[in-house]
Amino acid sequence: MSASNPQPTLNFSDNNLTIDGEADAMVAADLRQRGEALLAGAKGDITVDLAKLTSASSSLLSVLLCWQRFARERALNLRYDNPGERLLALAALANLNDALPGFSAVRPGVNPD
Repeated sequence: MSASNPQPTLNFSDNNLTIDGEADAMVAADLRQRGEALLAGAKGDITVDLAKLTSASSSLLSVLLCWQRFARERALNLRYDNPGERLLALAALANLNDALPGFSAVRPGVNPD
């Protein structure tokens, strides 16, 4: 891992998981493992805040789907908040919005007003 592409940070507190930084294919496997380790001890409803992500990729969508499956297997309710426009567009293109709670409520490029 080069200094120009550092690992995204994960913070878990009060049933909120935040991701900060760039999450591309180079870090996807590690990001998945670190997220699952944090979720392993959780209970109830979990919010994953995506507001501080600086990238969007199919690799990241894969990580989010893996976390969703991991949570479901442990009777956790996982919801994604603040997905960016690019991530929403990728999810819509792959027809994954309904598979990622929090994505289907927001449509890329559509102003709710």
